[in-house]
Amino acid sequence: MHTPHLLEADKWLHVGSFRPAISLTEDLPHGVDADILLLGCGDGRHILYTSFFEQGLPERKLDITACDIDEHLIARNVLFFTLLLDDDDNVSVEQLWNIYYHFYLDEPDMLLVCNQAKKLLSFSESLQDWHASSYGATLRFCDETTLSVVREIWAKYAESARFSTPRDESYRERFQSKLREGRRRIHDRTPLYTSKQHVSRSCAPLAMQIADQVLSSTHQHWDRGLTGPIPPPDATKNETSATPNPVFAVPLMESLTLKYPTNPFLSFHLAAAHAKLTELSPLRLKEEEQGNVNKQDRLFEIALMQFGEWTDAFTAGAPRTTIRFTASECFAFCYTLRYNLGTGETCAQWYRGKHGFDVLQLASSEYGGNGKAPKKFDVIDTSNLSDDTTILNLLVSAGPLLKDGPSSTLYTEGAQREDIHRPRTGDRFADMLCHNTTASSILLGLVPAEYWTNAKTVSRADEVLTAWSDEKATMGAKSTTYGFRFAWKQMKHMGEHQPPPAKLRATFDALEDMAHRFFVEILTVRVGLHGLKELVPKRPARLQHTTETAAAFLSAIGDEAGVDLEKLREKFMRFGWDCTGHQGEVAILFATHPEAFILESPTIQLSLSTSRGSEESKDEIRAPFTYWSSLPRMVAVTVVVPMERWKRLVTEVPGDDLKASLGTMLVGHMASAGKETEGLPRLGPLAVALYDNIQISFGSVTTEGSREQDSFTVHVQEDKAAWRGRSPMIVSFYAVTEVAQAMYSHGTVGLTAMAAYPDQENLETATLMPDPFDTACSNENCVFFTKHRPRQAGYSVTEGMLRALQKSKSSVESTPSSEPTFTLGFENSSEVGDISTITGRLNITSEKGKQLLADKAKIQLRQSSPFTINVVFGNKALVLPLTFPVPVLEDGIKSRIARTSGWIELIAPLAKPSGFPPILDDYMFPTALHGPSKIPATLNMPHLNLDNLPILALDDKSRTRFLTTLTSLQFSSHERRQRERVQAQEEPNSTNPAGLSSSARLNFKESLFTIFMLATGLQGGQTGLFALTHPQRGGIHMLLFASAVRLDGAHGSVVLDAAVLPLTKELVDSKELESFLLILRTLECCTLTVDDAELRLWKKCLPALAERCRTWSHDPATCEYAAPGRVPLSLEEGKQVLCSCGQGKLPDEFIPLPEWDTAARYATRVAISPVYASHLVEELIDPALAKAVARGEAWSEGDQMKACRNCGKTEEMEGVRLKKCLRCLEVVYCSSECQKKDWKKHRMECEESEIHHQGSAQEKK
Repeated sequence: MHTPHLLEADKWLHVGSFRPAISLTEDLPHGVDADILLLGCGDGRHILYTSFFEQGLPERKLDITACDIDEHLIARNVLFFTLLLDDDDNVSVEQLWNIYYHFYLDEPDMLLVCNQAKKLLSFSESLQDWHASSYGATLRFCDETTLSVVREIWAKYAESARFSTPRDESYRERFQSKLREGRRRIHDRTPLYTSKQHVSRSCAPLAMQIADQVLSSTHQHWDRGLTGPIPPPDATKNETSATPNPVFAVPLMESLTLKYPTNPFLSFHLAAAHAKLTELSPLRLKEEEQGNVNKQDRLFEIALMQFGEWTDAFTAGAPRTTIRFTASECFAFCYTLRYNLGTGETCAQWYRGKHGFDVLQLASSEYGGNGKAPKKFDVIDTSNLSDDTTILNLLVSAGPLLKDGPSSTLYTEGAQREDIHRPRTGDRFADMLCHNTTASSILLGLVPAEYWTNAKTVSRADEVLTAWSDEKATMGAKSTTYGFRFAWKQMKHMGEHQPPPAKLRATFDALEDMAHRFFVEILTVRVGLHGLKELVPKRPARLQHTTETAAAFLSAIGDEAGVDLEKLREKFMRFGWDCTGHQGEVAILFATHPEAFILESPTIQLSLSTSRGSEESKDEIRAPFTYWSSLPRMVAVTVVVPMERWKRLVTEVPGDDLKASLGTMLVGHMASAGKETEGLPRLGPLAVALYDNIQISFGSVTTEGSREQDSFTVHVQEDKAAWRGRSPMIVSFYAVTEVAQAMYSHGTVGLTAMAAYPDQENLETATLMPDPFDTACSNENCVFFTKHRPRQAGYSVTEGMLRALQKSKSSVESTPSSEPTFTLGFENSSEVGDISTITGRLNITSEKGKQLLADKAKIQLRQSSPFTINVVFGNKALVLPLTFPVPVLEDGIKSRIARTSGWIELIAPLAKPSGFPPILDDYMFPTALHGPSKIPATLNMPHLNLDNLPILALDDKSRTRFLTTLTSLQFSSHERRQRERVQAQEEPNSTNPAGLSSSARLNFKESLFTIFMLATGLQGGQTGLFALTHPQRGGIHMLLFASAVRLDGAHGSVVLDAAVLPLTKELVDSKELESFLLILRTLECCTLTVDDAELRLWKKCLPALAERCRTWSHDPATCEYAAPGRVPLSLEEGKQVLCSCGQGKLPDEFIPLPEWDTAARYATRVAISPVYASHLVEELIDPALAKAVARGEAWSEGDQMKACRNCGKTEEMEGVRLKKCLRCLEVVYCSSECQKKDWKKHRMECEESEIHHQGSAQEKK
């Protein structure tokens, strides 16, 4: 496994999540069939919402593979989905809700669950029977074992019917006891187990208004297991007359522990419960008088309404949907699937999970020669697995399962801690993959799109503000935890040219140095005075990697970089083997465990310089495996740990429950003080080998055959009671044969516990096991040496094996000499060592080019895009583009020119987003063409179904003022400083008379802010008409028509439902819009003045804004994008920007304007969202400003602004004093300059204050 084997006596029952539902297809072009892999699939909220999301869009087929190690979760999901597929009119949406979410059921609901379970049992006697059933076309299983274990759970559901009588108090009391125990454990571990910030994502963008109520409902469901209106005090005992819901009772009775949170509301987009919506809005609750609104009831109503809409959509879309289930650990499934893809074999010798000896075997009917199950995917969603597995492990193991395409996406999500009291410095991306993140990401070929673009339409505003609004939580805290969700794209598709450029390479020495830093960073441990009793990580706060991580990562980056992998592995194995530490204080964990590197390669060997001579000592015992006919490079060691020894790791508590030592990592070890081990790494007087890739189970061992024969086999009869039983623990791992041979005579083998979450200041607290379990290697009652571990027929397939297999199958083709080559260059800093330059070599093959070189023509360099440097010969006699795989800078380029050999080499600095290079200023929302059909694919702007999103009513400003906060937080801390310089006319190169910044990105956000403020009427007069005007380029270039402002709960934001009408020269000359344009002059229209750079940026973004919301399909025969193969079509003045496929495809009555039908024929629907910076690159909001906004110091009650209306400064900032507008006394400014700049907007709404009228009346009296 790629993660440490943590001691987990508790197995968690995951019921809910703090993450609301998202569409699994939001980054895919509409209408394109999608294969989706869910790793750690959790409950069904994402699948249900995806079905709802797809309604009304161009149809597509969805094939979803759901992988989760928890068989109880799969059993619950499948039973629920079958109820939806039955589409029984007698089953209400309330019953479906109760069955899926409530801990207690009344008799009709209980009967429904039990009858459905019995029905499923009749269909599931075999995989063939299930797939032939009425459910088999939509719901399928990847392997026989998953169906078998799920069937056992359904049988227990069916059996639960006998506990449904009110008289059966004992069953109910046991269930309630398990609930209480789970609650107690959560409270013991995390006393402040939740806050408004935790629930903010489900409330966004109105978390500041409703988070308190959602938090209260979260506590309610955690305590009661029910949702809906809270009953009066005398009726609170009603739940005890109901029966425990089998979908929760069965796993809890099997000693699973309830995981917090359980509140189903958190799966939904709850802002619609509070927002005032228009009468025709989707997902609208009936408006009630404000004084009579019960917010708790409305939360339940909106969640139930969305649940009903989503489940109906799932049922309607079932004919186009397939969901496949497997109960297996994510790494096991990914490597098995990759092996199946390469060989057709259905078993890769991976255990299904970390516990037990069940080997994962995929079903031949699904993954055999005639199987139709997908093996590569458009989308891989890893849920929040990265909190435990790390992002790096997921990229290495799952990344290769992505299909090759610009829209293919791998999602990771989890939590990150940030200091909440001081401004952040540095690039957070640099810390994401432990070390050398940029180089690792580039070599693995995967990168978060939001990193290079530093732009996204997902808002974190509510999470930040709710964190600061809780004064108790932030007063003493040094940091807080924010959620993240990154969309990783294939780096080769981030550029603007197809096909992608050649692979990146790196020198052997550079890669060796990079890997050294990485391994020492993640796998260094300290050893205390008591040796194996005190093992703790030396540098990382938590051990989340194993030697398998290191070996797989080395294979992946070495293969991508094109170096000699065998040489690299061997060098690292020896490097580790020689790191024996100093006086036992430091050891390298992977140094004593070379097995992972040996498994990566079929040929690598380890030759140890031990003191073993050709003649054996008289008292030496010869290992029985040395008599085998052929010695493998490694032997499997299986150790039986007596119950009384492993029980020391856990504490028994009342109720037949166990409490494991938190943060305990289990490792196997072999140790010896004998002379024959003098060449091995030592900890004090002992030669020690540690093994972090162990497999454990509980039960009894039987053997087959003779120990001296190759066929000797160990069989384990497993005890399902596991930690709660009294059977011995069975531990198995691989050891290098020569090490096992050297240890056998005088050595010991056993189990050691170490700290995965160390207290670095108090090393002695890391002693978690009083004594490691040790027994003699020669103890035949407890120690068994075999060729393979129990139930395995070979070694588990590794990253190195898969890459070697891929190379052997692919034809060996040398890169054409005309193709450019690229090589990574690394910083020389001993602390950093990350990538700093890219060297691109351009081979000159044309006769004209060779002649120009020979004639010593002057060569100049001109950068045309973030990725492309044009090599210009003479006076543009020849221009050759060199397109790099990553963004680079023209400034600082060094060149080498070989005029005789005919090549030019450019050493270009990497364009790091955190340095805000101008070349990345307009690289925000690129669009690429997808597949042979040339359908545009947005790279980092999620798609939307506008017609399903709630529409905000804009007539009550008190209900929409949150939009001021939401849109003003578009400006990051860096951009706020830029704004200040512009407003003070101090920004370098800011000579634009319109007061624009030299940054197109900042001007673009200013325009967006103005559009939202005027479209909602929050600042200035209200209008939905906007004209992008360039005074020096002929005036108006495009028109925007705002139809509605909609809630976008999935992304914590809002979106402007609008249409864009680019005024091309051809359209204007045709005179078709002449009368419409004349009418517009009489209407209130906001003029947005732009310069060349901002106009260019708008044109670059328009395709993404249109593609994300289209309800129509591109016509491959007529679409203008296909022929030139580029998006947008042109950036030139007066030329066509968008294809014509979407023109006129607008909803009825989209805009109530005269002659709109004429203009609509040339308008395209767009979805415009506020745009935010990426927190990977820069600080989104200064802590002082966040605190002021969250605590009402910038916005008082009613959201009246107490920050400068123009620049956003608050009095918390040094030297700032705010003054009110003397006329209206409502808005404030930090200076007269800011007031003058804002007057164009403010004058449309500035009305004389009533105070002035009252004063005049007093004077008259």
